[in-house]
Amino acid sequence: MNDDFKRKLELYDKDEMTSEEKKEFEKEMDAREEQWMKSGLDKTKQRKILRASKWKARIGTALSALAFLFLILIIASFVTNFYYYGISDTENRAQKLSNIIQYGTLITDPYGVGRANNQEVGTFFTMNVTKDLKKIVGKEELTVGEMKVNFFFSKMGFPEIRKFKEVKDNEYQLKFNHPDSNYEYAVHTIQEWNRLEMLPEGTVATAFISFDKIVPTQEVFERFENRDLDILWFPVDVYSKEGLEADVFSLEGPIGFPNNPILHPDDWTLESRTEERSFFGSQVSETHSAIPYEEGDVEILHNQFMKTLRFLEHHESEFDKLRPYSPMKLNEKVKFLESNGINHYGVVITGPSKEILALKDEEWVESLHIDEVALWNWNN
Repeated sequence: MNDDFKRKLELYDKDEMTSEEKKEFEKEMDAREEQWMKSGLDKTKQRKILRASKWKARIGTALSALAFLFLILIIASFVTNFYYYGISDTENRAQKLSNIIQYGTLITDPYGVGRANNQEVGTFFTMNVTKDLKKIVGKEELTVGEMKVNFFFSKMGFPEIRKFKEVKDNEYQLKFNHPDSNYEYAVHTIQEWNRLEMLPEGTVATAFISFDKIVPTQEVFERFENRDLDILWFPVDVYSKEGLEADVFSLEGPIGFPNNPILHPDDWTLESRTEERSFFGSQVSETHSAIPYEEGDVEILHNQFMKTLRFLEHHESEFDKLRPYSPMKLNEKVKFLESNGINHYGVVITGPSKEILALKDEEWVESLHIDEVALWNWNN
């Protein structure tokens, strides 16, 4: 080997060449190797050195690429976590995005159940939020499925819903009847009352009750005051009579609130805060209390419902992805409620089957839909 070739080989071996220089030198090495092979010269040692140098350089390049990729992953993970969680102790972006799902479920699903969602931040600016889907029958909560929603930055995807059991009927069928709509419920209701009569004494059920006219929230509480039943959810009237001429009610689906106030981050008050310091750092413990509520406090229920609607107004495109119906147009609904107040065309209740059957003789009960039935679990 001449001195120039040895110098190039050392540079190549140390990976100190540019990519163009590497390509040229590799061509030169291939040419020399081919020449030696053709000439029959005994250059075994030189060929081994050349081949070892080639592999060493290739392995070095691969390791450099892996190190660079690993660095990119660390940086991307750090930036992603900073994007979703930030450095503030107040509500972060991840929680705000999760709240769209939380609040959207509570005002559209009678079984929304106000539990926190599970958030998981990915590496490349993604986050997924999962939420258990529940049904309440009597005093028991049944997990019937799971909803998963993916985010890329703050852009929300459509929910992926996985059911744990087969749904017997159309999950999104109309289960309420609005007194001003043209939807016919007569035959359906007769079948539901007959079904309820055939249920044995030791069962509980969940039912969707529709009223013969629009009534305020306080009157709904009064109607069930002395009955051994639980109110789960209040569907809210957001339609004028003119708005129901084309049966918009059945196209948009129900909207309402649970029989507990929908709480937001600023509804919690800090009661106490303790900090324990140690050699390894400090540990902070805080106690918060929510706004006080007793069942039947209509003002709190209304205030928190309107607060939730105004929050979702700013995220309406994401809110509409949570529903299989037509767009809700929340700004119009908020204006309607501000002008007309909060009233109801029905209610969702649960309790002993025979206690629900006793409502059959009430004139204000327009229609009935039995949603779920279970064995006795009712202990008040």
